[in-house]
Amino acid sequence: MSTHKPSIYNGNKIDFLNEKMFLGEGKNVQRYDIQKYPFYEKLSQRMLSFFWRPEEISLTKDINDFNTLSDQEKFIFTENLKYQVLLDSVQGRSPFITFGQMVTLPEVEEAIIIWDFFETIHSMSYSYIIKNVYAEPNKIFDDIMSNEMIMERAGSVTDQYNDFYHYLIQYQAQQLGTTLKNEIDEDTLKKKLYMALVSVNILEGVRFYVSFACSFAFAENKKMEGNAKIIKFIARDENEHLAITQRMIHDLRHNKNEGFSEIIESLDDEVYALYKDAAEQEMRWAEYLFENGSMIGLNAKLLIKYMKYMTDKRLKGIGLKPIYNEKNNPLSWMDHWLRNDSVEVLPQETEITSYVVGGIDMNAKDEDFDF
Repeated sequence: MSTHKPSIYNGNKIDFLNEKMFLGEGKNVQRYDIQKYPFYEKLSQRMLSFFWRPEEISLTKDINDFNTLSDQEKFIFTENLKYQVLLDSVQGRSPFITFGQMVTLPEVEEAIIIWDFFETIHSMSYSYIIKNVYAEPNKIFDDIMSNEMIMERAGSVTDQYNDFYHYLIQYQAQQLGTTLKNEIDEDTLKKKLYMALVSVNILEGVRFYVSFACSFAFAENKKMEGNAKIIKFIARDENEHLAITQRMIHDLRHNKNEGFSEIIESLDDEVYALYKDAAEQEMRWAEYLFENGSMIGLNAKLLIKYMKYMTDKRLKGIGLKPIYNEKNNPLSWMDHWLRNDSVEVLPQETEITSYVVGGIDMNAKDEDFDF
């Protein structure tokens, strides 16, 4: 077990080219001139170039659009917003208070901090939408905690996070000399960290996508387009955050000096179970949303196939085999919304939703980021 005490700053000299991503010697100078994993610094710069604020998008038309929606369409739109609020409430605070407590590489710490910051922008965005579209926004927020379907999923979203966080607190207390009833084992801590990381990979790469599909389907029908523009920004960010978790999983699994490889290999069955549980929950959510009817271009059957397709895609993204063998994307029109390149629009008709801060080329290919 590592013997260093948790601290904000470690005065010892650290060789960051050979330092561990997690549970290394500790934190000292945030330096980015030498990097063990240059990918994270490149991704940090890319995320920063995507900075945006929800107030840049007008929701004036959405207010009028919402009043013309059918009751079923209002239900789909509102329930998805509530669930999105929950997901980003978790992500708005969790990455740094969990993974950030254990990270010991400056470039990875930087990526986690920026990731956390953008999740807060997402939470602010949902509040912006709800406060503008609904006459009584407090009722929407109040219902989140009393909605059984949402709270059922809340437990699954947060279980691994909480399990890791609780064990981490005990580990830090033990490192500071506190005598605990049970010995805290570093391998167990690594296991809990990894399972939390997988859970976040699922959250970023699977759990948002039913709600994303619904938001974009409204816009495909020329409804709630301001909302869709904001969700497009959020989806773009979540794809960057997904890349962080995928790369962390890859580095921890394949770089043996990180000290995670054997532990990770023993957890594949548990990882498959997490993915399957999440996918099935999202399929039930799709059925719940459409239990009283469909909307133009979208229904529960299509979303269930889409969830299977996305789950397989995300499993392959972390080096595991698909479980559904859903090879064809049933919602191929979604690619139009999930790409990072610009949507061709006339500036006077709607806001430009793709721009660059800091002069970085946002049409860079994946291989430009060595991933």
